Amino acid sequence: MLAIIVGIGSIPPSGTITPVGMKLSGIFLAALYGWTFCGLFWPSLIAIMALAFSGAFDNLAGFLSTSFGNESLVFILFLFAFTEVINEVGLVDYIANKMISFKFLNNRPWLFSFVFLAAAYVCAAFINMFAAIIVCWNILYIIAKRFGFAPYDKYPTLMIIGVTLASIIGGIVMPYKPVPLIVLKAYTSVSGETVDFLQYILFSLPMSFLVMIFFVLICRFVFRPELKDLRRINIDFVDKNALILDTKQKVTLSFLFVFIFMMLAPSLLPKTFFLTVFINKLGIAGCLMFLTVIMTLVRFDGKPLLDFREMSAKSFNWDIYLTMCFVIPFAGLFTSDATGIKPFIVGLVQPILSGLSPMAFIIITMLLATILTNFANNMVVAAVFATMIFTLGGSLGLEIMPLIAVLILCSSLSMVTPAACPNSAIMFANSQWCKTSDLYKYCLITVSIAFVLTVSVGMLWANIIY
Repeated sequence: MLAIIVGIGSIPPSGTITPVGMKLSGIFLAALYGWTFCGLFWPSLIAIMALAFSGAFDNLAGFLSTSFGNESLVFILFLFAFTEVINEVGLVDYIANKMISFKFLNNRPWLFSFVFLAAAYVCAAFINMFAAIIVCWNILYIIAKRFGFAPYDKYPTLMIIGVTLASIIGGIVMPYKPVPLIVLKAYTSVSGETVDFLQYILFSLPMSFLVMIFFVLICRFVFRPELKDLRRINIDFVDKNALILDTKQKVTLSFLFVFIFMMLAPSLLPKTFFLTVFINKLGIAGCLMFLTVIMTLVRFDGKPLLDFREMSAKSFNWDIYLTMCFVIPFAGLFTSDATGIKPFIVGLVQPILSGLSPMAFIIITMLLATILTNFANNMVVAAVFATMIFTLGGSLGLEIMPLIAVLILCSSLSMVTPAACPNSAIMFANSQWCKTSDLYKYCLITVSIAFVLTVSVGMLWANIIY
């Protein structure tokens, strides 16, 4: 990493790129190398420290004030603890079991399969993607043993893939989740435009859910697994105790609803309404601080509903946090006028793009993002391509926000290799139930079909929404 930073930073500037731009390019490429081959934690720290010598700031403190002090990063700090409480009280178990307990699912194996995957999707969207995987896989193992499936059978393998897919794309439904948040904030940093959370959800929710519908259809009509005794499924295997909400769970669920309302209220209520003014004054980080204080004061059995120290210790992900600390402020800095990088890139690729239609540009860009996200961290890939789309898309006369929305979904089709994302790594590690060769085969087909769906239907829907 250091060789890349020093080497590229020492190259004489070319064209419109300034000396600062060359140093920032070296830092950026070094960070990409580190994230790809070494992990996220210490490469992010090196990239942050290197900015002190880039010439963009007088010292490192100048960057840190826009990084760790960024509202989005403060929001993430409290979000880890907030979502961990929801997981700790057992709401994932409740939602997953509740959704597969309906009697109309009896003797309808494919409808049951869809609702089962929808349960994983909902848990990932509103609570925690990793908890969704653990809980739904455990339910799947019970189903497999109850209805005659053995490890490596096609149906449980496909459902393990489906739960993993649901956890990944469910994790991009709400704009406060890490992947959409880092991309949307990077876009705001580069463009100066505020992103409407409600508009984003109106795109992400139906499109990601459509991907899940198509996955079930692919399983039924393309992969065609043997269903064995599942054809006569009866939902009496569901844990009845998990279907009852206690007082603590009800209170926690109420806080989740309040949180979602506060995130969406500025888009729904009149701007002069007192609640809108209050929420806008606090911002997304302040709203979560407000809820944290109240949840700390609410006590059960003498203990606070949200013990911030305990929940943070269990849930805080330094890899994600430090990567966001670098990427969110760096996106705006990298394409600023002081670097000269934006006009250089446009001038470099303009001759190439001049022969392409806007649709060809969209397809090629999204295809590259989808391919790379299966070999590198999807959060990083999405942030990099968001900056590139903003830089190049405008020169083709394209509306940028629809492209950003589709990009987030494309960069989340990350499950073909273990390196694609943590969810995918967990899936490939499940050697007790899945053959690695089967995972590669089914995931590649699934991602390919999902990509075509996302780009075709997704672009159409995004242009309607935006």
